[in-house]
Amino acid sequence: MKRTVGVLLLTLAACRPDPGASDYENHQPSSQDDAGTNPQDEVLPGPFPFEAGQRRLFVGFYEGGRSEEIIINDVDTHIYLYEGTVTIESSNTRIEGKTADRIVHAGKGWLGFGIHWDTGHNLDAWKTLHVSLNSSDPGFASVKIGMSDTEGVQLDVAKYGYVNDGQWHHLAIPLSDFTAAGVSLGAVLSPFVFIAGGGPSGNALLLDNLYFTTN
Repeated sequence: MKRTVGVLLLTLAACRPDPGASDYENHQPSSQDDAGTNPQDEVLPGPFPFEAGQRRLFVGFYEGGRSEEIIINDVDTHIYLYEGTVTIESSNTRIEGKTADRIVHAGKGWLGFGIHWDTGHNLDAWKTLHVSLNSSDPGFASVKIGMSDTEGVQLDVAKYGYVNDGQWHHLAIPLSDFTAAGVSLGAVLSPFVFIAGGGPSGNALLLDNLYFTTN
């Protein structure tokens, strides 16, 4: 998943950036056919593989099966990197699909990026945000995941099982925790925002397996 470098202003209290240049190059879901014999080409099913009949929503950072998707097209759906605090690279060290995303610290006092929709989407039918994270670097000792309508909410992911120990942790965050803090699921503008504290340049975290379910 390739990205170009972009700059975006961020209001931390709201976690809703002003419009800016996108830094995501028209990504489409990766094919899962013809995995090949190289272990790096093997398609991993993930810790909770999709099964026919399930409802699962793709919004980005995921290659597995889904029933519904909102593709990041750089037209009305975007990924923004906030204020040059982060770069995002592909990594073969993944938990599902063929690649994960390597979130790389720029060495500033904080780090942030997010998925943003120009028009609000109704997520009332969805109950849980799932994502897998892996890092032992000090720049990712403190991580928050956010969601926003016109205002934003950030939740400390330690509450949901993230530990900065170099192992994969599969988080399941109830959307009710966002709504309890004030987010309206009827008009979500940012379904996934990632915030970390300050850290050395080059510190990295692996992110993979992001999707929503109805249970």
